[in-house]
Amino acid sequence: MIKQITGVIALTTMLGSPMVASADWTDDWMMDVRFNYALTSDVGGTDQDIGDNSHITSFNGDGIQGESSFGFAFGKRFDNLGVSLAYEPMSAEYDANGSVLANGVTLSTAKADVDADTWMLEVDYMIDVNEAFAWNLLFGIGETEFDTGTVTLGTIAGTASVAADAVTNTDTTTRFGVGLTYKMSESAALITMLQYTDYGTVDIQLTDGQTTVTSFDVEATQLSMRLRFMF
Repeated sequence: MIKQITGVIALTTMLGSPMVASADWTDDWMMDVRFNYALTSDVGGTDQDIGDNSHITSFNGDGIQGESSFGFAFGKRFDNLGVSLAYEPMSAEYDANGSVLANGVTLSTAKADVDADTWMLEVDYMIDVNEAFAWNLLFGIGETEFDTGTVTLGTIAGTASVAADAVTNTDTTTRFGVGLTYKMSESAALITMLQYTDYGTVDIQLTDGQTTVTSFDVEATQLSMRLRFMF
């Protein structure tokens, strides 16, 4: 992750150092490419497999902490207000290790491979500090489509990969963030953003002849680095 961030900073510095911006960025079209890294992740969910004493009553683990994704967005500025449509695909391993069942058994291993495709409408407001820097306030709302893959469950006694049905579900996604923009030139800027993203819940259904579904909350506090171009 450090190497990827360092590479982005080096690239943007080369692009922007010859001409720190003094241009007015109002009423421009914009496009950005972005890298998101989950610093922390909140774990939670609901287990509908109630009645056999094997449903999860306490959700633990790291969620998607440490997972990263790339994306891009296209939009337009209206004075200090920007509106853009973003697309962010993510392939992650959801970690629910340490979750506890109703019968008191602790799942030492509980994880699932999850693919998530997010479309989001983002609105950001810039507060100019000087000609080169500006604060950013961000709000986003959209939808994420989840696809689940391999599920691994196990206790202290042993761990096993468990077959899972191919489940696809969608949920509403929201995002809040605050960041700092460095205007490198008349047409390029580097934005460093601290953002909280609630992707919604991903449904997991084991191939065990049952129709019960366990839903895991997918939420994360992320570091987002965005290279924005104005045209």
